[in-house]
Amino acid sequence: MLWLRRRRCWIQGTFAVLAASWLVLFGLAAVSGEGGGGVDVVTIDGTINSGSAGYLLSAIEQAEADGAECLVVELDTPGGALKDTEDMVKRMLSAKVPVVVFVWPKAAQAASAGTFITMAAHVAVMAPGTRIGAAHPVSLPLFPGQGDEDQNKKPAEGEQKDIMMEKVENDTVSLILGIAKERGRNEKWAEDAVRKSFSITADVALAEKVIDLIAEDLPDLLEKIDGREVRLAKDRTVTLKTRGARVRRIEMSLKQKLLNFLADPNILMVLFSLGGLGILMEFYHPGTIFPGAVGAVCLLLAFTSMQVIPIRAGGLLLMLVGIGLFVAEVYVSAYGLLGIAGAVLFALGGVLLVDPASQKNPYYIEPGFSVDLSVILPLTIAVAAIFLYIGYFVIRAQRRRIVTGEEGMLGLTGEARSEVNSREGRVFVRGEIWMARAAEPIPAGSKVRVVKIEGLLLHVIKAD
Repeated sequence: MLWLRRRRCWIQGTFAVLAASWLVLFGLAAVSGEGGGGVDVVTIDGTINSGSAGYLLSAIEQAEADGAECLVVELDTPGGALKDTEDMVKRMLSAKVPVVVFVWPKAAQAASAGTFITMAAHVAVMAPGTRIGAAHPVSLPLFPGQGDEDQNKKPAEGEQKDIMMEKVENDTVSLILGIAKERGRNEKWAEDAVRKSFSITADVALAEKVIDLIAEDLPDLLEKIDGREVRLAKDRTVTLKTRGARVRRIEMSLKQKLLNFLADPNILMVLFSLGGLGILMEFYHPGTIFPGAVGAVCLLLAFTSMQVIPIRAGGLLLMLVGIGLFVAEVYVSAYGLLGIAGAVLFALGGVLLVDPASQKNPYYIEPGFSVDLSVILPLTIAVAAIFLYIGYFVIRAQRRRIVTGEEGMLGLTGEARSEVNSREGRVFVRGEIWMARAAEPIPAGSKVRVVKIEGLLLHVIKAD
């Protein structure tokens, strides 16, 4: 029994040592994590869309779960969708971890929707040479010169549009004033940024109390905000300890990367063009499979992009009509006129394709958010050239002499293997012996030419 007691004591001692070790490890982890949870960093470079919004929301959740000192958002954006902007602002205002928005690198911007995001941060920082503002909701006419001064517009219609725009503007002002008041920022400038599209540089923003700091880069930022008190809630304030903190960069998920990639008007234009070309090439050459498969994938991605970017239906229709004219040029001899018209409509459709003033998906973005001419013009020329190239070979094939079937026998020459007369005869044509007839007798061994075919009977004449 003595050995049994010793074994029991040994087992109990082992468990006690293991338990003490786990407690020490957890205690050290808690001590090291307390006030030193590191700094999480995300980078938003481009438009504010469902991909970038989901990226920031998930990053805030991860920073809260990590117990990070703060979440730094490196921001460079021309603006983006209203709904996604509101989702990001709501989450930032309720975050349980300090959110630091850093407009970076130099020459970056926090325009339109970016203004709301920057002002919603617990700490707003800009790099030298950056800018912020121009937060008025976009409302652009379809064509230049078409606006409230249009004499053909009905008064009631114009008044209704004015009322709608006034409502949108007032609602936007209320949103940014609420953000500025919550964060203790310049409310007067915030209102002017919306109503008058004011835009200012980093130095002016600091002087106007729109932002809190100016920093050269991330290390400089972490050095300057170290020891800064941040109010997370009405009764909760934390002191940042960021000097020498470990930096963890949070990457986008595959889905977020895809949505962010598709939120580019230039990518949409390229995908739609490649998709149309791929499908049409599959019709021209059935069974090649690859062009059709690539075209179908590109079109699906283009349609997904249209759910992220506000699209003007008129621009899309113009592009489709332009492609239709390219196809018509292949089959109709119009001396290139249809191709030229198709190129003009295709390019015009690209210019009007993106609608930042969409009522379905309102955008806070720079008015220049559209497909770039440096993409439209080369793409239009390339699409037109491809269709003309295809048309050239189609026309050449149509004009080429037929070399198969009965039509392919006409005009061929051969040799009379027997006398050929109006009743009978045999000729050797294209490696075979054929029954033949001739209006005038042809001696055996003479050269003959096929002028008519009736089933398996050849009508021939004497060849020169």
